[in-house]
Amino acid sequence: MSEPCLVGGVDAAFLGVNDLDAQLELYVGQLGWEVAEQGVIPAAEASALWGDGIGDLPVTVLTAAGSPHGRLILLQVPTQEVPEHPLQADTGLVAINMYTRDIEVSHTTLADAGQRWRTPPATWAVPLGEKLVSVTQGFLLAPEATDIVFVQPAEARGTAAWDAEPDRHYTELTSVVCHVPDFEAETAFWGAEGLGLQSWYDVSFTHPGLDEMALLPAGSVMRLSFLAGPTTARLEVTRLENRTLGTDRRDQQRTGRHLGHTGWLFKVRDLSETLFRTEQLGGTVRSGPRAGAPALFAGCPVAFVETPNGLPVTFVEVSD
Repeated sequence: MSEPCLVGGVDAAFLGVNDLDAQLELYVGQLGWEVAEQGVIPAAEASALWGDGIGDLPVTVLTAAGSPHGRLILLQVPTQEVPEHPLQADTGLVAINMYTRDIEVSHTTLADAGQRWRTPPATWAVPLGEKLVSVTQGFLLAPEATDIVFVQPAEARGTAAWDAEPDRHYTELTSVVCHVPDFEAETAFWGAEGLGLQSWYDVSFTHPGLDEMALLPAGSVMRLSFLAGPTTARLEVTRLENRTLGTDRRDQQRTGRHLGHTGWLFKVRDLSETLFRTEQLGGTVRSGPRAGAPALFAGCPVAFVETPNGLPVTFVEVSD
């Protein structure tokens, strides 16, 4: 097997925003993240990377306890109507996840601060081999159509934020979630024989707690693959057995254009090789390689691609 193209796991999730103050009130004021960088990606460079017609993009990068990965990148896109929040059954980008020390405390304090939850926290279990792994989660309807899943795991995996600040209530991103029609193509694209993430598990299951939390019909069967690199934030690929559910959100989830969860950033070792592999694996190269903007990319080579299921991904080449 060749060396993985990817460096680490998910470097960042892109969020399109109009109301930066509301975003900072949640992530910085209430969740304890920090502003790590602010700048502007000029229109010419934004359009060359993410498609024609994009104007200047003010960018704010947020981190938790200084974690260099699992970050949030807020792009201030043109003023527009706020779309509906995606549901777990919708096709496209669904949610961003982070750990919480105590989800009941999170539920109470965030609700008291004016944040909206889709449902109260619920507990469900994933079968892994001979055992069930229990997890308690809740969907927060964050500003401007982003879904945050707060996770209180039975056994927390290590995170950079909790390593740095053990008493911290919230971590960096622990995963990003998508729901796709072609499950096998997406997992092959990202997996060990693709761009190089390792499959931690690939299971199909049903659980009433999941139905409750994700507003799914009783008895819904979900297939879930958990793909990880050596850094914290993982990739969750999902597919519901009932394909009549949900709405296709992908056309309104474009990086630099729309509000909400609109793409992912991954670091790669060799951008040209990564783009070659992207096309071999059924993805589509939309732009690049080209020099990235000084803001966010520090002039490093970048490219924009779509995965086999049309999900928006930006790659940036870095030295290990």
